Amino acid sequence: MTAAQRRVLASLLFLLAAVLAGLTFVEHGVEYRAFGLVEGVFALVLTHLLVLRGAWASPDGFPGWLAISYGTLANAQALELLLPPPGMLEWVVAAGLAMFSWGALGGGTRHRTVASLGSLALLLAILKFSVIPVLWERAGPAADTPVVGGLAESVRRFFVDYQPVRPVGQVIGFLALCGWALGTRLIWPPERLTETAQEGKL
Repeated sequence: MTAAQRRVLASLLFLLAAVLAGLTFVEHGVEYRAFGLVEGVFALVLTHLLVLRGAWASPDGFPGWLAISYGTLANAQALELLLPPPGMLEWVVAAGLAMFSWGALGGGTRHRTVASLGSLALLLAILKFSVIPVLWERAGPAADTPVVGGLAESVRRFFVDYQPVRPVGQVIGFLALCGWALGTRLIWPPERLTETAQEGKL
């Protein structure tokens, strides 16, 4: 398979990952959640980081730019899938991601960068699909009265506006991340090209 064919196939996988990551199976149906500005900005930073560290091949020609464009879209939708719902918790996580991006841009190999991104994705998935649902169920309204119960609900939604997702939604999200990983592997440049590029920067 030629480099151009690999990049076209990676583009299709990234597009599939972006479509699947937006599908959300809520309690009463299916929604499509497109990424927002926060996820879009982080996706641009993540794309720059992946190209800079050599995990994604630098774009050269239309197939390369196509792969990078769809990869950026997949990054944004993956962040939409993994980031906590709106609320104060999302602000804290976004601040942590900004600090992670700053540290990741400072150094490290592409293997370490991808491994760090995988660990980060795992932690975000645990937070969104395990920790938040458990805490949400335990922290019910403080009383049966409408006033106090409504106030407790407002406080909970200030911290995180959680909406339950069916298990099939988590399976679809996993398949989306698999598509992203396969697309990344397809545009993973050979070692010799990465070493040459790094020598050229020195």
